[in-house]
Amino acid sequence: MKWLFLFVVLLNAAFLSWHSFVQDKPEKAKESIYGPPVSEKIHLLTESLAVTEQDYNAGMMSSESIEDALSKVIDEATGDQPELFCPRLETERQEDIKQVSQVLKDFGWPYQEREVTGKRAKFWLYIAAPETPAIAERIVKELASKSIDSFVINRAEMKNRISLGLYSSKERAEQAKLRIQNLSGYRVDVYEHMRNVPLRQIDIEEPIDEKDWEQFVSRFDLTKMMIKLEKNPC
Repeated sequence: MKWLFLFVVLLNAAFLSWHSFVQDKPEKAKESIYGPPVSEKIHLLTESLAVTEQDYNAGMMSSESIEDALSKVIDEATGDQPELFCPRLETERQEDIKQVSQVLKDFGWPYQEREVTGKRAKFWLYIAAPETPAIAERIVKELASKSIDSFVINRAEMKNRISLGLYSSKERAEQAKLRIQNLSGYRVDVYEHMRNVPLRQIDIEEPIDEKDWEQFVSRFDLTKMMIKLEKNPC
């Protein structure tokens, strides 16, 4: 009886061990069988490359089109804005300064004014020196009788020359030369030279465009003014 009981126990132990081994054994992975979907079109390798290049080029063209459109918008927006500048006016005559200051006040433009020194061309009218000082004095009296202002120069290098005045513009000097020659009968010469003169600079502080500048300049008769105009960047 004892041996029978021991045999049954060993048999149960063997059965449990075998059953545990069978459950722990991994199942063999099933191999998947490849099959393309029925609705998908199969392309050759060359066809796939062609499609890819086409799609890429289409994307590049789209990007370039966007950049061109943006550039066009920026150019149009920039083109609508007028070019602005801050002018400078420079003159040496008090009457010109007064006229410019009045027009600036009329326009309501802020400005700064300062005095500087600069070289300007001057045109001196004279009659060549005669043989003697007595003849020079006689010529001066003749000119005075015809309402022509003049005087005799006594400096060594210009002794006995008869001065007829100093002009700031060549045009005015030529006009005066012809007038004096016709009235006096004497030949008049013009000597051009550079001189240091006090100048007045006026800087317009408010940026203005070409249209406003043309309206401003139209208020002056530039043929009668000794004035320099500059369009400086702001």
